[in-house]
Amino acid sequence: MNSAEQLLKAENIFIGEEIIGGIPCQIGYIKKFKWSWFATQLNLFVIIGQTEKAVDRQMIETFSKNCFDYSIKNNRGWFRGLQSGVGSISMLQASKFDEGAIDFCEKLSKSHWSAFEIPVLYDTSARELIRYKKNPLWGMIYFPFFSKTIDHIAARL
Repeated sequence: MNSAEQLLKAENIFIGEEIIGGIPCQIGYIKKFKWSWFATQLNLFVIIGQTEKAVDRQMIETFSKNCFDYSIKNNRGWFRGLQSGVGSISMLQASKFDEGAIDFCEKLSKSHWSAFEIPVLYDTSARELIRYKKNPLWGMIYFPFFSKTIDHIAARL
């Protein structure tokens, strides 16, 4: 059992393993309802993949899209848009990243209807997290929760 699987199991959110876009992944699922989110339910998928390859922008962008598509297809919550949203945190672990990959994760550029696509890199050699630097305006009520979840997971990898 790898550390991502152990972590997700310890958090009681592990739902399984999949190969997404050719990358072996461990998948966690969090269903959360908050009144402060204007009484909405968030169905959040945390997908952690690992690669030995150097990650460029195309690789992380494709991985993020594939994880997002997986999250939408496997959503277990209310219908998206009816007091409900879907989140996809795609965390790719590797030891080498180019500037394009880092830039893609630091500046969130993808927006979807009632859904969030959040690419994250985790540098396994430096044990450092690379994620968005600023919360975007769209979906701003959810981003403190996303940040806390991402930081919590990365701190335990």
